[in-house]
Amino acid sequence: MLKISFAAGQAEMENILRTMKKDDPGKYQSVVNLFISSAKADDMKTMIEITSDITKNKMGLEALKKYFKNDAIPAIKACKSISKGGDIIHIKKEQTGTGSGWVYRKTCIYGEDKSIRFQFVILNEGGHIVLTSFSAAP
Repeated sequence: MLKISFAAGQAEMENILRTMKKDDPGKYQSVVNLFISSAKADDMKTMIEITSDITKNKMGLEALKKYFKNDAIPAIKACKSISKGGDIIHIKKEQTGTGSGWVYRKTCIYGEDKSIRFQFVILNEGGHIVLTSFSAAP
């Protein structure tokens, strides 16, 4: 029974490594980093440029700008620190309908013993690595 468990674990690890080689999460992480740095600098132009066209079309550009201005930018600017690591989950193209990518869940520390979780969904849409959603949850 231990061998089966080990073999299954090893097979899963091999799948993860194959996925990471094919769909390098580092490229996607750079979009997360750019989104965070742009929010801290009130650079909404860059935030919109790196946002998915599908998201812009679904939400509408004015609603997206309002969301960034009233929610995303203040939430990110309130952070004293944002975790470098966090959960990273691969998403297959079949799950999104547009392209594969990664979900990054990071913790924002904004006060003594106060934190909130951020989630960034970054997908490859037509060869462009873009942010498709940003959300915060306690």
